[in-house]
Amino acid sequence: MSNTIEFLSKLHPFRDSSKEDLELVVACLKSKLLQPNEYLFQRQEAYHKTVYLVQQGKLEQHRQSGQILILEAGDFIGLANFIDASPYLSSTKALTEVTLLCLPATELQELENLCPPLFESINRIIAKYIRDRGNNPRPVTSHALCLPARSIMKSPLATCGINVTLLEAYELMRKRKIGSLGVINQDNKLLGLINFVSIADAMLIHGAKHDTPVIEVACKKDNTISPDTPIWQIEEIQQDKNLKYIIVAEDNEPIGIISQTDILNNLLAHQGLLFTEISSTTSFSILATIYQRIAEVANEARENNHRASIAVRNISEFHLALQRRCIELTLQEMEDNGLGMPPTKYAFILMGSASRKEMLLNPDQDNAIILADNLKSDKDKQWFKTFCEQINIHLDEIGYILCPGNIMAKNDMFHKSLKQWQQQIDHIVHLPTKKAARWANVFFDFYHLYGDDELATTLSKHIIQELKQHPRLLKMMVEDDAEGQPAVGWFNRLVTRRDQSGKNKIDIKRNGLRIITDAARIYSLKHGIVNRNTADRLTALVRQGIFNPESMKSIKASFEELLDLLLEHQLYQMQNNQELDKLIDPETLSPLHHESLRMAMRTIKQFQEKLQIEFDVADY
Repeated sequence: MSNTIEFLSKLHPFRDSSKEDLELVVACLKSKLLQPNEYLFQRQEAYHKTVYLVQQGKLEQHRQSGQILILEAGDFIGLANFIDASPYLSSTKALTEVTLLCLPATELQELENLCPPLFESINRIIAKYIRDRGNNPRPVTSHALCLPARSIMKSPLATCGINVTLLEAYELMRKRKIGSLGVINQDNKLLGLINFVSIADAMLIHGAKHDTPVIEVACKKDNTISPDTPIWQIEEIQQDKNLKYIIVAEDNEPIGIISQTDILNNLLAHQGLLFTEISSTTSFSILATIYQRIAEVANEARENNHRASIAVRNISEFHLALQRRCIELTLQEMEDNGLGMPPTKYAFILMGSASRKEMLLNPDQDNAIILADNLKSDKDKQWFKTFCEQINIHLDEIGYILCPGNIMAKNDMFHKSLKQWQQQIDHIVHLPTKKAARWANVFFDFYHLYGDDELATTLSKHIIQELKQHPRLLKMMVEDDAEGQPAVGWFNRLVTRRDQSGKNKIDIKRNGLRIITDAARIYSLKHGIVNRNTADRLTALVRQGIFNPESMKSIKASFEELLDLLLEHQLYQMQNNQELDKLIDPETLSPLHHESLRMAMRTIKQFQEKLQIEFDVADY
C-alpha cells in the first residue's frame, strides 16, 4: 500500500492530496497485469466500468481518427468513457508487460463525495482526455470546456510599444473602446498586458506620472496562454489570478485575447441536452430524424438570445454537431465493411455559412478535404475517395442537400493534399482572375470540422501570408462583391424585384448580408485577422483600429437586423410548410421594421462604397 501511495503522490493530479485522501484512493484500487500484445480493450467493446492508471510498462492506443498514442506510467485510460459509460472508440494493447491500477467507476463516484479536491484534479484530466480524442462529440458541457483558446479568442490583440506613456495608452484604449493593450517590443514579442485598472493602480497607488512608459509600471508579464490551452484551464487561470483578460500567444507573439465574457458566451452557446443525444446517435436515419427538429432548435435559439448573430451561431452548432456525428458514423461504417481506418491524417473542412457559423434552417453542403502530403499509394487514395463520397451521400440523407455547384469533398477540385492546396492558393494569388476571386470568396472561409486541426491551421496561415505579400487578389474579390448591390436607390428608398409570384421582394442575403460578410472577410484577410464569424470579424476590425467603434456600431446593427429578419422569415415559412428562401416582401413588415430595413441598407451601401474606394486607390 505504501508503494502505491508513493507512486500516486508523484503524479500531478494527486500531488496536493493529503495522505488520508490517498489512502482512500488506494483502498479502492485493484491491480491488473497485461502481457505484451494483449488488448486491454478493442474498439466498440462495451465500457468496463473501470478507470485504469498505468503503473508500469507501455501501451499503444489506436484512436478512431487514425492517431496512435503511446501510454506510459502515470497515464489514465478510460476517464472519458467514465462520463457517459459509452463503448470504447479506440483499441488499446500492451507493448510490454504492463501493470495497471484499476479503479471501479462506482468507487470513483463515491470519491467525488468523500474527497472533492481530489476529484477536481481528476476532472481536469477527464477534460484533457476528451479534447485529445479529437472531434469526438461528448456531452455538450464537456465539449465546450475542452475547446482550445484559438476557437474563442478575439483576434488580433491590440498592442502598443514599450515607450508608449500611460496617458497615450489610456487615450488609445478609450478611443478604440477596448479594455486592454498588449505591450510588445520591436520584434513583436509580447512583454505583457495593460488595462484601465493597471494604469489606475500605477498612477493612483504607486504615484506614476502620466508620461511614464507603460513598460515600467503597468505591465503584467504572466497573463499569457498558448492557442491550444483548453477553456477549462483558461477559466481556472482567470479565477486563480482574478483576471478579466488573458493573452493568447504563439512563440511569444500575441495573436489574440480572451475575456471572462468570451468564455461565458461560449459555454452558453453549447448548452442543451440535444447535443448529447446527437453524440450518442447510432444510425443515419436517427440523425435525419433529429435534423427535422431544426425549427424547434431555431425557435429556442432566437427566443433565448437577444442578438440574432448569437442565435444563428447556436443553430450552426446544431448543424455542426449533426455533420460531425455523420462523419463518425461513416468512419464506423467503413471499418465495419472491412475498409479499415484512415491511412493518414486529414482535415474535413466546411466552407460558406458553415465556416462562419452562420447557417440558418436549410443549408446545403459546401465541404472539402485536406490530406496529409505522405499519401502515396492508389489504395490509400481510393480509401479517401470512398470516404468522401460516402460522407456526401450520408449528409444528403440526413438533410443537407448536395451542393448544386458541386463544392464537395467527393469532387477532385475540393479533394487535395496540403501541398496541392497550397499550390492552388499560390497560383490564384499570383495570377488572380475574376473566376479565382469568386472561388476565393467561397473557399477562404473554411472551418475545420473533423480530423487533424494542424492541416487546416497550416493552410489558413499560408493564405494569410500569401495575400500579405501579393494582395492583388483582394481587389478582385472586392469587384466580385460589387456584383451584389444593396437594396436601396435614389433618396435612400428600398429597391425591390419581382419574384415568380409577381410580388416585389428583396433578397436579404445577396443584397444585404453577403455584402457585409464579403467586406468583413476582405478586410480581415488584408489585416491578418483569423476570425471567420462575421460579427467577430467586425469586432476585430475595431480592435485593430481599422474602423472606429461608432461607425462599426451601425454596421453591426445592420447585420443583426437583416439576420433577424431572415431568421424570422424562414421560421414562418417552415411553420407554414412553405419553401424556404431569402426573399423579404417589405410591404409585409411593420412600419418600424420597414424603416429599420431601409436604414440598414443605407448603412450597407456606405460600407460597400468605403471598401471599393479603399481598394481602388490602393497600389495593387
